[in-house]
Amino acid sequence: MSPFEFVHGYKPRKLIDLICITHHTRVSESAFASRVHDLHKEASKKIQYNNAHYKSYVDLHRRHLEFNKGDYIMIQIRPERFPPGTIKKLHARSTGLFKFLRKPIQMPV
Repeated sequence: MSPFEFVHGYKPRKLIDLICITHHTRVSESAFASRVHDLHKEASKKIQYNNAHYKSYVDLHRRHLEFNKGDYIMIQIRPERFPPGTIKKLHARSTGLFKFLRKPIQMPV
């Protein structure tokens, strides 16, 4: 679907179609509104489908890690978490081993 079709509700066939349409040339406002509404629903479904497809493709290469109480883990800290001026380009990004004490509480969505 082209951006023009998404906004105006039809595909342009000629360059003259790209000129703004006056309200008098439309057949019915309710029919036009329902057509545009249906186009927006269709585009929304297509975007949701594509996002789900991209997520499933990326999840194929993702490893799910499950930690148990008492495991030792290595923590990587992002540069934003350090105080300003203390992080350098070659500064170690990970800190030593930490003991895994408990699983985080899952908040209901």
